[in-house]
Amino acid sequence: MTITKRICILATFCVMMVSGIGLGIHIDTPNDNMVTTREMEIIINGLMAEIDRQNDSHMQALSAAQSYSNAADMFAAIDNSVVSINVVQQQMSWGQMLDISSAGSGVIFYETDAHVYIATNYHVIQSAHVVTISLDDICTVRANFVGGDERSDLAVISVQRSKLAAAGIDDYQVAVFGDSDAMQIGNFVLAVGNAYGKGKSATLGIVSALDNTITLDVGIVLNVLQTDAAINPGNSGGPLVNTAGEVIGINTAKFSSTHSEGMGYAIPSNEAMAVLNQILESGNIVRPILGVTFTTITQELADLHNFDASGVFINQTVRGYAAEQMGLLPGDIITHYNGTSVITSDQIRELITKTPIGGDIAITAIRDGQQINLHGVMWSYLTSTTDF
Repeated sequence: MTITKRICILATFCVMMVSGIGLGIHIDTPNDNMVTTREMEIIINGLMAEIDRQNDSHMQALSAAQSYSNAADMFAAIDNSVVSINVVQQQMSWGQMLDISSAGSGVIFYETDAHVYIATNYHVIQSAHVVTISLDDICTVRANFVGGDERSDLAVISVQRSKLAAAGIDDYQVAVFGDSDAMQIGNFVLAVGNAYGKGKSATLGIVSALDNTITLDVGIVLNVLQTDAAINPGNSGGPLVNTAGEVIGINTAKFSSTHSEGMGYAIPSNEAMAVLNQILESGNIVRPILGVTFTTITQELADLHNFDASGVFINQTVRGYAAEQMGLLPGDIITHYNGTSVITSDQIRELITKTPIGGDIAITAIRDGQQINLHGVMWSYLTSTTDF
């Protein structure tokens, strides 16, 4: 029976009960087989509460299942949350300081009584001298740097709400971030941003791959969603949106090649929000660091250098960090990290990332053909920042 029918039946029953009592219809003294008026009231209240609960559950299910049927509605849902970013960098050339302009995108993800906070890529605002944002690609407002993390290619900038009001900008909204882990290959997505610095635009595509990794030009490895929605220069920092109008990724890069098309990448929203929230709290990201550079020992390297052990080869140690304090030396081969066997650089990098700052480190290594066991404590470092 539907909720509507149950409500109608119950309402009719209640009217009959009230009408009967009001007209003076005689009700026998209750016995063991009859229900008292008070007991009936309790039953009715219980039924009404159950109907309310089911109705709330029904509405929540409808809300959760909401999905826009076209790209226009997807864009409308995110439009007032996306900003175009213009960056001015200063560079010395032939004895003169020149202003170099570039473009990017951002998405509003948080606000307070005084400020609106915008997520973007770190590489968009890196080394910036002046940064301005616009919601309508006409009125611009100067932004301030809050914090950034080069390792995750994420940054937070802010604008004062009073400056937005003075510029006549009052129709902005905080974007809703969705669950990137719920995305599946083939889901429709919309990439929104300031492509080529020409103002907000949108491109439609699908999720092409999950849990991919890419290496940026500066050697940073990112975990990303892959999409065939066109991500062009200037789109960096803008949102990748699902069919519910929720942000499920921060657009960060595209694969450029004469032999490939349709390979764009976005930082998953779940990973992005963890970083963005930490930037909001402290302005920086504190990461564990062992203080070494290392290389996976491939079969080719083993044959070339006559290595008789598999593992991760230490190229150099960084002065003042955990590796040096533990006694690790260039040329050592790490075979185990906190009891876990390591064969590749990716494996030990992941283990380092999961080690809490101040946590114990136990490393087994091979030095000059002999096994050694070293112990230490995980150090930390602050990620790169900029200022404007």
